[in-house]
Amino acid sequence: MGLVVMAVAASVAALTGCGSSSDVTYDTSSPGADALTVYAGTGSYRSILKFVSDKGLAAGVHLTVVDAPADADAKIAAGQGDLAFFQHVPAFDADVAAGSIKDLSVVSAVDVVPYGLYSSRWHDLKDTSGWVNSGLGADNASGRSLPHGSRIAVPDTVTGAARALYLLQSAALVRLDRRFGGTTVPDLTITQSNVLDSPRHLSLAPVSYAQYVGDIYRNYDAVVLAPDDAAKAGLRPDRDALALEPGQGNPYAHVLVAPARLAGDHRVLELARALESPQVAAFLENTYHGADIPAARSTTNRAPVSTGP
Repeated sequence: MGLVVMAVAASVAALTGCGSSSDVTYDTSSPGADALTVYAGTGSYRSILKFVSDKGLAAGVHLTVVDAPADADAKIAAGQGDLAFFQHVPAFDADVAAGSIKDLSVVSAVDVVPYGLYSSRWHDLKDTSGWVNSGLGADNASGRSLPHGSRIAVPDTVTGAARALYLLQSAALVRLDRRFGGTTVPDLTITQSNVLDSPRHLSLAPVSYAQYVGDIYRNYDAVVLAPDDAAKAGLRPDRDALALEPGQGNPYAHVLVAPARLAGDHRVLELARALESPQVAAFLENTYHGADIPAARSTTNRAPVSTGP
């Protein structure tokens, strides 16, 4: 019997920041007494669960999906629910560090809303000997590839700057003093001081994207954007990005969280397997066009991956 999902409202808030405006609705069939209650976020959190339901990817598992409150982790830790699917790893770790929850663990890393590198001037990241902005004479860049000396706009927020640097490292444009994937505070708050080498001699400019995203996109050699900012500039990640954050090992993966009392529960294991399945990966890639990618596997990365020292 396939997965059955019960709605707590007639409709769910429209998807935001993930490339779709469709509402998600759910089957209201009774899931039975052994159903797992899942606190779920809006947007792709819900659409992924609906896809798993529609395709019967977690056979014999029944879920009751309800809106995730801010204290969803504390609720499942207290036995007022079973699973939480509404947050990324740093948010979960912050809850744990605050001491407000215990005996919870991540059982599945499902998807990532990736930052991307975009350019209105250059078309790829292939090796080039051309220079721009060198200050040593007229620009001699030609062709399609991002030149040496390029000016790259990066977010001026702590999280945005760190994710931009890891993205540039994954594309072999900078080398950092740490590997991608760490979840400690130093890992998540790196700055330009963590850059060991910039093989293409990039100049990084912290910029606020609160306004004028389109102008920023046009006025720099390249710009690092989150999917919602890319959409404001009329960009689609899988079509327009020179590189996207890797999904696999990404510390900002959206995760399914379970309490210790459900350790080894076959229903949780079956759901985790379904959420990390090739079918869900294909669903994300076909639905969100690079604005939401699988954490377990991804075919959307468009640049060589170098994870650092």
